[in-house]
Amino acid sequence: MTKLAEGMVEFARSARFEDMSDTVVHQAKRRILDTVGCALGAYSAQPARIARRLALPVCEGGARVIGSLVRTTPDLAAFANGSMVRYLDFNDSGGGHPSDNFAGVLAAAELAQSSGRDFITALAVAYELQNRLTISIPFYDHGWDQAVPLVMGCSLACGRLLGLTTEQMHHALALAVVPNLATFQSRSGAELSMWKACAAPNGARQAVFAAQLAGAGMSGPSDPIDGTFGLWAQTVGKPYEVRPFKLEPGCAITITMIKRYPVRDTLQLIVDTAVDLRKQVAAADIESLHIDTYQTAYDQAVHDPDNWEPRTRETADHSMLAVTTITLLDGRITPDTYTLERYMDADVLALIKRTDVEVTDEFNREFRERAVRHCRMTAIAKNGERYVSHKQLTRDDIARGPTDAEVEEKFVHLTRDILPASERRSLIDFIWNLDSVSNIAQLIDRLRV
Repeated sequence: MTKLAEGMVEFARSARFEDMSDTVVHQAKRRILDTVGCALGAYSAQPARIARRLALPVCEGGARVIGSLVRTTPDLAAFANGSMVRYLDFNDSGGGHPSDNFAGVLAAAELAQSSGRDFITALAVAYELQNRLTISIPFYDHGWDQAVPLVMGCSLACGRLLGLTTEQMHHALALAVVPNLATFQSRSGAELSMWKACAAPNGARQAVFAAQLAGAGMSGPSDPIDGTFGLWAQTVGKPYEVRPFKLEPGCAITITMIKRYPVRDTLQLIVDTAVDLRKQVAAADIESLHIDTYQTAYDQAVHDPDNWEPRTRETADHSMLAVTTITLLDGRITPDTYTLERYMDADVLALIKRTDVEVTDEFNREFRERAVRHCRMTAIAKNGERYVSHKQLTRDDIARGPTDAEVEEKFVHLTRDILPASERRSLIDFIWNLDSVSNIAQLIDRLRV
């Protein structure tokens, strides 16, 4: 086995809840609360309904599906629950969307009857593995999807919960990597499909299955990373160094972006800038709009022609043009924005046609050298007046994120039509005390819609 595989397995097996500071544990619970809210908020979404129809009941064992609490195979529970977590594009991000691990880790934890502490630790392990792999290895640049590092980390987090030996963990990693190299086409091309929100949940599904296979005695392909047709050769062309894994302050689960808006991570700042500009000028009075941004944001949210006239919600929540104009017109972006297909309305498309976007050297340099994101919007009103809003977002801003009260407020908004007020409050309090729970099944018991 390679140095990378050995380091991943050692970290996944040796991590302990007792070594995590109160800060790390609290940040983990913030993200669990946020993730559960996103899952419940997407319960009625079409991809979630499709996934639940495929999650046929089993007589015994298995894991449950959020909302219905139907007991099915652990891998299908991971896929169905993960589809709910991911659908709204509201779950946290940073090195992909590490909260996509939640559903896989939850299924394994229920199967193993793990405690709240065990679940939190395994989830933090999955976050750390995925994040470090993503920021160290240029998967995206070579056309590979975030499901690749996710399935690697999640398989080991699940293996940890299922009590796999060191040898079995290596087999689980091999069984996760070799069969599951997912391409970035899931997030590219004309009119992004429902699969955009299901690719990572499928990685979580395959991670649970890989861990179960290894636990049952299945051996995996040899040298899945360094082999002739292993990870390096088939994806990025050469080996890369990965920074050491840790569960200390500054680890992945403490720094991911908890989203304020249901749009991709590079568009969070765009919404804030548009909200500020709207205070200065009404959208109806704007003759033309100019947006200055950095290359990464442009490539992800402007470059494709469909970003200028989105026809699916999957495209709309990844479109800088749609997100900006809707915010200027309505003053907000919520999941209801997409349910009502607001992005297809005539006033939105008309304002998009009066908008242009430019990449600036200054903003590129700031992003490249200091990881500072900039957005500047300049509106020229019909009377000739000029209005400017310029905002920036730093690493510290992202790590700080919303307050606990704001995370709770987001949870309440997402679940307002799903849970009675008393059940919402009880669930929030339960998650804040998840480290004292003896069996993770007690959390799932509370997730019935």
